[in-house]
Amino acid sequence: MQGEGYRTLNEGQEVEFVVVEGPKGLQAEEVSKI
Repeated sequence: MQGEGYRTLNEGQEVEFVVVEGPKGLQAEEVSKI
């Protein structure tokens, strides 16, 4: 996730992200809280 320090999400927290093809298939990058 983008941002400084330790990052967590709460259950139900909305996020936005970019889907990219990684070595093991699709993965999320540039994850940020909305």
